[in-house]
Amino acid sequence: MEVRAPGFKVALLIETSNRYGRDLLYGVRDWSRTGERWAMRFTEQARLAPLPSWLAEWRGDGIIARVDSPRIAAALRRTGLPVVDVSAERFASEFPRVSVDNAAVARLAAEHLLGKGFRHFAYFGDPNFLWARERGKEFRRVLAAAGRSCAVFRGAAGAAKRPGSDAELRAMADWLAGLPRPLGVFACYDGRAQQVIEACQLRSWAVPDEVAVLGVDNDEVLCELCSPPLSSVQPNARRTGYEAAAMLARMMRGERPGSQTRYVEPVRVVERQSTDVVSVTDERLARALRFIREQVGDGIDVSDVLRAVPMSRTLLERKFQAALGHSPHRQIVHQRIARAKHLLIESEVSIAVVAELAGFDSASYLSVAFRRETGESPYDYRKRMRTDHGAS
Repeated sequence: MEVRAPGFKVALLIETSNRYGRDLLYGVRDWSRTGERWAMRFTEQARLAPLPSWLAEWRGDGIIARVDSPRIAAALRRTGLPVVDVSAERFASEFPRVSVDNAAVARLAAEHLLGKGFRHFAYFGDPNFLWARERGKEFRRVLAAAGRSCAVFRGAAGAAKRPGSDAELRAMADWLAGLPRPLGVFACYDGRAQQVIEACQLRSWAVPDEVAVLGVDNDEVLCELCSPPLSSVQPNARRTGYEAAAMLARMMRGERPGSQTRYVEPVRVVERQSTDVVSVTDERLARALRFIREQVGDGIDVSDVLRAVPMSRTLLERKFQAALGHSPHRQIVHQRIARAKHLLIESEVSIAVVAELAGFDSASYLSVAFRRETGESPYDYRKRMRTDHGAS
């Protein structure tokens, strides 16, 4: 078997301590397997760690880095090498950048919790980080457009400022105690969501029945260790790493990047027990919502819902409008599209099989509905959002 000699020498200044950073590295690896082998230099490190000492004397061709501060930017500038930034921490980067779409992350979170029927919401961010502030801003905007308000935890004071301390958890619990329940909570990342669950445990509030909690990053170890297991928005970090590598390759060949910043949409909400709830006081409406969620792949329509939960169609329509702001038909369509998106990204089955499993009569019906809802065809969506690019 022919072994390709390494081409460009590339430094990867990306943390290995969390799921998001590791997926960025996997994405770079995926791209390097498409035909251009690189000699890659990286060091096991945590987020926000100092630049490695070897960088000053390293002789390479390009760098992919999380440029999270002016100090890091200045050090990378001094290398004189092409740099692609994969950070979401600055409004603008002096380097070409590929980054998570924070607004899209927040929209997914809001849609998920709104779809559960919550009327009261809260956001736990981290004021020290731009990406956390951006997620909170968009989350509140989407809720406001739906006629809902959102309380924002502004942080603890005094000794409670120590991240992860018992004092901080007590401050979070005290703040939550002043909010109405049931409550839908969005936390800016999984570690913050874990703290919210711990704060609820201090007051013996049931998660998700009284407080539903949603994080970001889908760090599977952390999510599964939470009690109950944590639902999380899954960013497409692997795609981000892949696009960053492709951009750097063009730059190392002397090309200018077509766009200074490329934002990558998240994949989906991975639902676990922390949001597995229907937060409506009307028992029949709750049963209707559960029926739609569980049976949508069987091609159900509103008449099937009415047979499962008997009432007049007018009353069912009224209940959905009052609680969710849309019709039962709209809820069915939303669930079908969500299932189709999941299958397009996470499976190898054909578009026709996706249509069948998502409850559509045919691939053509799926294509029409999918384009109407998303603005693109199922094929184009799969091509754009795939995370593995044929690699394992």
